[in-house]
Amino acid sequence: MIKPETIKIMLCALLVALFSAQAVAHSSLTASLPGNGAEVVSPQQLALTFNEPVRLLRLSLVHGENHQIDFGFQAVTAAQAEFVFDLPELMVGAHTVTWTVIGSDGHTVSNSFGFSVNPQAGEAHMQHHSHDEHHHH
Repeated sequence: MIKPETIKIMLCALLVALFSAQAVAHSSLTASLPGNGAEVVSPQQLALTFNEPVRLLRLSLVHGENHQIDFGFQAVTAAQAEFVFDLPELMVGAHTVTWTVIGSDGHTVSNSFGFSVNPQAGEAHMQHHSHDEHHHH
């Protein structure tokens, strides 16, 4: 039979492990406009929503393999959870958004997602993302 003290110690260890796992959770992109994999008419804005306030260090928008789209991004030093940028008219085809943030835990997190511009497609809508970010410490 397990002693009550042993059960208490095991429960405390389990609670510490659960809270520790939450404490080390990194920043993640929870939604974007346009959404990942979306096919849309040229969006007027790029919007990113994170699970916590972050500092947005890098943000790029590339058409095709390597045509960098200049939309006036500058690193954001104030931490916030939502970012919105006006976009120029985008060319038809595949686009990739790549971002790098620093979260409240001080860790750098980077990821990317893609969307396609098609003049016959519908308007862009905010779309939720799964949590498969690439972590860089």
